[in-house]
Amino acid sequence: MSKKLIALCMVTCCSALLTHTASAQPKFYGKIDLSLDYLPQHNATQRDEDKFRLNSNNSLIGIKGEEKFNDRFSAVYQSEWLITIHKERSPRVLTPRNQFFGIKDQKLGTLKFGKQDSPLKQLGVLVDSYNNAVENNADIQGVMGGDNRVDDSFMYESPAIPAGQGEIDVAVMLPMGSRAGVTKSEGGAKAAGHHLGDAISTSVLYTDSKLSLGVAYDHAMPSNFLRKAYLNTEDTYTDTSGAFAAADTVRAVGRYDLNNGLSLRGLYQNSKVEERKGNAGHADDIDQANSWLLGAEYNLPQAEKWTLKAQYTATEAEMKHGYVDRDISQFIVGADYALKKNLRIYSYASYLLLEEGSKEDHQTLVGSAVEWKF
Repeated sequence: MSKKLIALCMVTCCSALLTHTASAQPKFYGKIDLSLDYLPQHNATQRDEDKFRLNSNNSLIGIKGEEKFNDRFSAVYQSEWLITIHKERSPRVLTPRNQFFGIKDQKLGTLKFGKQDSPLKQLGVLVDSYNNAVENNADIQGVMGGDNRVDDSFMYESPAIPAGQGEIDVAVMLPMGSRAGVTKSEGGAKAAGHHLGDAISTSVLYTDSKLSLGVAYDHAMPSNFLRKAYLNTEDTYTDTSGAFAAADTVRAVGRYDLNNGLSLRGLYQNSKVEERKGNAGHADDIDQANSWLLGAEYNLPQAEKWTLKAQYTATEAEMKHGYVDRDISQFIVGADYALKKNLRIYSYASYLLLEEGSKEDHQTLVGSAVEWKF
């Protein structure tokens, strides 16, 4: 019965939207972000590398809009695609990103259905100065798990709730999972279990003119543990793609924007493997992963087109069953120059350290990029 009701609601909403197409004004948007990077690598078990690479850093195109039915209700929609500028890693030119359809009630909030970033992932954007940089080798996705885009999910987003000098926003995601268990998909992943509530992601965020504080919790959400925290090795146990598994994750973030152009950021996260069908075979060898982020941005008062950035991220993965712990840490600094409101150039340099017991990989990165939003 529930599936029939869901289908009926979606058909009704789609019909209502089509009857209002004369006044609809969908927005076409996109981002082109290309960088030239120098990546020398000093590997523990493979030969060292010294190379330049042209990277497309989550360049994308999309269409989104909101169609009002009356003063209270409206339909919202978005269809976004990742653009692969070069095909060294993927033969696909377009990969789906956030794609959903929903209903917005001005008083009660918004309900959306589709492929969407989890509430926990959205909190990370508030503090990550290098979000999507260098094909995710410089942002927090390269250091810690938890940043998930989930298929076939219902998302509820509350209207802004007044709280003192600021406001509170609440978000809840309930994926409709797969009987096959956690699985990867094009541009995202599927949760395990075919009942609503088998997996959940939720967040609470407080914001005012200077301060942002948020906490999020994931239960049995598909995630990549360890990310790059495995060394570049070819043995039968470790692998450089991390350990894909269902995860129970707690993430807390904080950001404080001072009047002088200085912004301070922080994040703490704890992740544990939740036993689910589809987990990678070696995921059970992970006890827990603790992660941190400390960062700062400084918009120069006397040269407002310039912004200086510094960020430190780390993950300590505690292993069991006799395997040594895995540690990863990265420090990155850089500067942005805004040519226009929607056009910037930026440069950066980072140092990445991967550790497995006595073995170490040292990886540095130097690059420059241009980003154009339209």
